[in-house]
Amino acid sequence: MDQAPASPRMQAAPDLQLEPLAQASPRYMLVLAGNVLPDRPRAQVCQNLARLLKQELPQVEQLLNGRARVIKKQLDLETARKYQQALEQAGAECSCLPMPVERQAVVHQPSLNWSQSAPEPAPEEASRASFQGASDRITEKLGLARIEGFSLGTFFSEVFSKHSPDEVERMLAVGTPDTTPPLDPSMGVMPNPWIFFRVLSGSLLTYIIFLYAWKEFENIHVLPGLILMGSFAVPFSVLILFFELNTPRNISIFRVFQLVVTGGAISLLVSLFLFDVLDFMDIFGASSAGFIEETGKLLALLFALRKIKWERYPYQLNALLLGAAVGTGFAAFESAGYALRIGLMNQAAMLANIQVRGAMSPFAHIVWTAIAASAFWAARPWYTSHTDTLLSQRFLRLFMVPVGLHFVWNMDFTGPFMLKYVILGFVAWVVVISLTQSGLKEIEALVDQTEPATP
Repeated sequence: MDQAPASPRMQAAPDLQLEPLAQASPRYMLVLAGNVLPDRPRAQVCQNLARLLKQELPQVEQLLNGRARVIKKQLDLETARKYQQALEQAGAECSCLPMPVERQAVVHQPSLNWSQSAPEPAPEEASRASFQGASDRITEKLGLARIEGFSLGTFFSEVFSKHSPDEVERMLAVGTPDTTPPLDPSMGVMPNPWIFFRVLSGSLLTYIIFLYAWKEFENIHVLPGLILMGSFAVPFSVLILFFELNTPRNISIFRVFQLVVTGGAISLLVSLFLFDVLDFMDIFGASSAGFIEETGKLLALLFALRKIKWERYPYQLNALLLGAAVGTGFAAFESAGYALRIGLMNQAAMLANIQVRGAMSPFAHIVWTAIAASAFWAARPWYTSHTDTLLSQRFLRLFMVPVGLHFVWNMDFTGPFMLKYVILGFVAWVVVISLTQSGLKEIEALVDQTEPATP
């Protein structure tokens, strides 16, 4: 690359002198080329790698997508050659390359009267530090685990990557007794969800089709599809994100659908009953929904799973997904009801309501119920019955978080630029990320207990 002419000030400084770092024993890295060796059947190579790496086939197939990647670093030559030989015997093309030798620039310069100032942090580093500071205050106040090493860019890094329809089907075809994989180390690592974005794109496109048909023809037969797609598009996409976060992959998409429909309907029924028998509306107004609806959704989840053995879904990550499923059903059914009621009086207001509630849905019922379920799952092993668990301080301490968020959400103020909802949504997702990382550590600990030590 051509270098820009040196400024007079730079020309006045002495030449840079490069001094190599102290020599250490050479280290090597193992690079997987992303291809199978010639004349080796791809399907057989995938199976070989799955056994060798103790990974599922969908994960192995992503390693053979034609893109080279470093899979091991800082190896001595003998160990690197052993890994390379094992991978080549499995049929994967790989290479053993030396790690780049770092050199340190030592600048000898005279004492010149140049202004010395500390470099300002890069914008992304500053924003990450701000997020970390805010999230630390929230988790510390709530007694939750500190969020560590989380980056939105990394988290969503696979959203725009190329994935085949077969990958989507394989990712969703899990969770039955026959398709639940054994725990492995990869399940203790934060995943990079991407299916949710495909679902969101397809759902919004379908909604736009209904919206165009309604505005163009004003046919009443279009209205049910418009309301349903508008009410479910965003909530269901967020639910799929929770499905991808459930790394043990022990909950089927059928169970998720069941909880969306049945759990959502039951939670509405229980909430309406509680509104009817309690006088909270006279005391707290709309904010009483924080107590009533969060209780109703959690009771609906426990009722829907009453015949399922606790051992079937024992993990914290399971709780987040199961709770999110009931919250999705409640949110979508409630939004559809609001849309119908408003649409009977004002069609333009109905469309605005659908869009606003859809945009705000990722920060409300779905995450609130996920947190409430996680609170119950965390407390349940300490008690002999559901009743004791629900009355315990262990449960109530975390359960009051979604209750409080919902209570403030319904209070009669918003602040400039809907600031209230931004803050409440941020707090809710900080809690969810913290609980997700705790759930991943739970899986990691279980893997360490069950996996034999490698030689």
